Amino acid sequence: MPSSRPDVMDKLVSLCKRHGFIFQSSEIYGGTGSVWDYGPLGVELKRNIKDHWWRAMVRSRDDIEGLDAAILMHPRVWEASGHVAGFTDPLVDCKTCKGRFRADALADARCPQKPSKRPGEWEACQLTAPRQFNPTSSAKNCGISTTRDVAIR
Repeated sequence: MPSSRPDVMDKLVSLCKRHGFIFQSSEIYGGTGSVWDYGPLGVELKRNIKDHWWRAMVRSRDDIEGLDAAILMHPRVWEASGHVAGFTDPLVDCKTCKGRFRADALADARCPQKPSKRPGEWEACQLTAPRQFNPTSSAKNCGISTTRDVAIR
């Protein structure tokens, strides 16, 4: 059913781009889907949100310790921490936009090519059947090491 209200997401993205919060990555070369770079204001906003989250989730609690560690580790680390057994989500892929979405959260997801629509609502979407996916198993032996702020219990 088409909505008569204005496309809020498109307007929000446009506003953020005009004011230097975000830019589509590699935009001058045609861009890449679902990848955004932060402009000067976006970097500051992201840092403020991250700092607020860190204070609320790590510093203000006695049962949480902060850790900045590589997210791509030896598979046995992920097994020992329970991530392999506990984090297998059924995912749906879109063959059109190459997006990947959690099957149980499709109602909250947005199509990267048409942000006003959910995956599967746009006529060009070609969704696959849900399949089990474990992010730790696909990252084995890739040789890449990145870091993220991770709070561990």
